[in-house]
Amino acid sequence: MRALICLHGSQAWQTRCFVRLASRLGHVDAKDAGQIDTQARAEIATSLAALKVSQLNDAMRGCGLTQGTGKAHKLAALSSFIWSSQVLARRRYLDLHQRSPPTLGEAHSEVIPKEIVSIDIGFRNLAFAHVSRGGKVLDWRRVELLTEANFEPWTLASVVERFVQTELPLRPASMCTYLIEHQRFRSQGSAAVTDSVMVNNLIEALLYANLRHSGAHIVAINPIQVSTHLGLIDGRSSSSAESQPPAEGESEAPTAKRDKKQGKQPKSDQVEGIANLIAHMDELLLEQKQLTSTQHMLIQQALGKDPRRKRPTRAATNRDLDVLKLKGSKSLSTLRESRRRQIKKERTISIVQSWVLDSLSRAATGQIDSATAREIKQHLESLSSSDTVQLKPSSPMEFPAAMADMFGSERKKDDLCDCLTQGVAWYIWQRNVVDLLNQYGSMLANTA
Repeated sequence: MRALICLHGSQAWQTRCFVRLASRLGHVDAKDAGQIDTQARAEIATSLAALKVSQLNDAMRGCGLTQGTGKAHKLAALSSFIWSSQVLARRRYLDLHQRSPPTLGEAHSEVIPKEIVSIDIGFRNLAFAHVSRGGKVLDWRRVELLTEANFEPWTLASVVERFVQTELPLRPASMCTYLIEHQRFRSQGSAAVTDSVMVNNLIEALLYANLRHSGAHIVAINPIQVSTHLGLIDGRSSSSAESQPPAEGESEAPTAKRDKKQGKQPKSDQVEGIANLIAHMDELLLEQKQLTSTQHMLIQQALGKDPRRKRPTRAATNRDLDVLKLKGSKSLSTLRESRRRQIKKERTISIVQSWVLDSLSRAATGQIDSATAREIKQHLESLSSSDTVQLKPSSPMEFPAAMADMFGSERKKDDLCDCLTQGVAWYIWQRNVVDLLNQYGSMLANTA
């Protein structure tokens, strides 16, 4: 249920919202509203029970939810999510139109807010994107909250409060949702909790406090769900990803060139060699009495020692193999995680760049008035790679010329891209949520 708590609060909170909504309309009292809430969840769970586990997984994945384990858990989580989304949609419809919706379908469409503010947290590089339901980027910026990690409560509180009050667009819950990247307590799989990670977690909590005080509707976003949905990461290991030869006409990476000039083995070959050595070590030593120089060099590298040392004359022992497998696996895991993050960064920038270029292409043909569109488009095309990822959002993105120009000259494009892709992914999920509500939503929502 953790995903649901992040998205729409606890079940008790959802029940209280429905009770307040029903009581406000004067149609039912608080006791009856609580009974309706319980009956609605049971009704939705019954309609979902006919689905297979794979179908439940697809439905939850399409809405940006974590699947969890066990069919009973999935049914409870999904039925709770559907009902809370119905309550949210109806509350928004009432606030916007000041009347009850004529049909459930019209109410369900309001689960997609008119605007979103998507926030990518970082104490040095916080970025946010203010986007309309139609795909127009209303604001898009990177903000430096602090120059260095600072744990002073008064300083952090005042910095975040000033940011929310002066930088962030403030909108009512009826028309806007604030998406906040959910922070972790670990960085790149490390056991240590760094200062920057702790400060980012504090900033996340302070953002929630300030936005809740203003009455905003807030949703926590798992960045892994966004990356998976948009295809920004894949399951390839660093060895398989890096051992691919360059495409015809494509130059090798600068590090590989430098290694060749210095007579060193390229890193991709080293990683692949270590992986193969660890995987087949037991088999090799059954045939060999002693490690070869190359094998010894790879072992030394995996253990973090100087590989240029002469290898010992003794044969490798079982203890050597145990240490190698332990430390070598950790080394490969770190390299694999680093490579995964780099792939995600490149693909995220490539996707957003394609959206900006598409917007500027339409501007250049007169669909959007912009005198500098052609010039900015040429500048961005000169920065783009040949393997640009193409992913079209539900609605064509519209970037004002000033924002496109800012993006072209921005040095930290990844932060700007992360907040924007987060917002686009969530809008895609909400369209799937509407379909889910129309198909499995409870008719008891009409009784409010």
